[in-house]
Amino acid sequence: MKRRIGRAGLALLLLLLLAGCAAGSGMDGETAAQEIGSAAAPGEAPQADAAEQGTADSNVSLAPQADAEEMLSGRKVIQNADFSLETLEYEETVDAIQALVSASGGYVERSSTEGSGVLDGGSGWRCASFTVRVPAAGLTEFSEALGECGSVTNSSFYTNEVTDYYYDTEAHLKSLQLQEERLLEILSKATQLEEVITLETSLADVRYQIESLQGTLRRLDSQVELSTVNIFVQEVSEYSPGQSRPRSLGQRIAAEFSESMQSLRRAGENFLVFFLGNIVSIAVWAAVLVCVVVLVRRRLKKRAAKGPGKPSGDTPEKPEK
Repeated sequence: MKRRIGRAGLALLLLLLLAGCAAGSGMDGETAAQEIGSAAAPGEAPQADAAEQGTADSNVSLAPQADAEEMLSGRKVIQNADFSLETLEYEETVDAIQALVSASGGYVERSSTEGSGVLDGGSGWRCASFTVRVPAAGLTEFSEALGECGSVTNSSFYTNEVTDYYYDTEAHLKSLQLQEERLLEILSKATQLEEVITLETSLADVRYQIESLQGTLRRLDSQVELSTVNIFVQEVSEYSPGQSRPRSLGQRIAAEFSESMQSLRRAGENFLVFFLGNIVSIAVWAAVLVCVVVLVRRRLKKRAAKGPGKPSGDTPEKPEK
C-alpha cells in the first residue's frame, strides 16, 4: 500500500510540474492551434521545394544535351584528298592549278616536276606533284574546279576525327595553367633559397608542357581548318579511255574511226619529228646514195658501149703471117 501511495504521489507531482510549465510559457489553445497549423504548413513547403527541386533536376538533365549539341558543333575533323590528273597541255594545267589554289584561299606547300617533255624535244613526258593546303569548308568546290584543269583519273577523300584527343589536350592544358598559377602564388611567398629553386624548377617544367600542348592544339586547328590535297599531274598525248564503252553500232564505228585517225595523226607526227630531227644524217646518206647510183649507171653505160661480142679483157695479139 505504501508503494502504491508513493507512486500516486509521484504521478501527481509530475502533473503539477507540467501544468506549471505550460502556464509559465503562456501557451493557450489558440497558440497551440497556430503551432499545430504551422507544423502542418511545412507539408506544403516541401511540395514547393519538390517542385523547385524538380525544375533544378530538369535543368541538370538538359545540360548534357546542350553540351552534346555544343560538342557536335565543335567537332574536330581533319579532311584530306588525293587526285591524279592527265593533261594534253601541261603548262596550262600547272598554271591553272596554281591559280585555283590561290583563288580558293590556300597555298602550295610543296611542288616538284620531272621530265622535259617529248613534244618539246625532251626525253620523256612531264609530270608534276603538288601538296596544297586549302580551306576545309571549300574542299568540295575546289575538287569540282580541279576537274576542269585536266582529266581526273583517280580521286580519294579521307577524314580523321580528333575531337576527343583535342578536348582532352585542352583540358590537360587548363589543368597545367592552374598549376602554373598556384606555383607562381607559392613562389611569391617563398623566402628560403631552396624553396625558390625547387619552385622555379617545377614552374619551368610546367611551362614547357604548356607550350608543347599549345603547339599541339595550334597544329590540330591548322589541320582542321585547312585540308591537305595531294595532286599528281601527268602529261599525255591522249586521255585514257573511260571505263564505260559505247554500246550502239554507230557509237562503236565513230569510236573506232576516231582511234584510227588519232593513230594516223600520231604516226605522221612521229615521222615528222624523226625526219626533222635527223635531217642532216638523211641528207648525207642521200648524197652517198646518189653518188653510188651515178657511178653504177656510168659503169653500165660503158659496158653497153663495147657491145656484146667484144670481150671485156685485153685485146689479143694478131697472129704472125
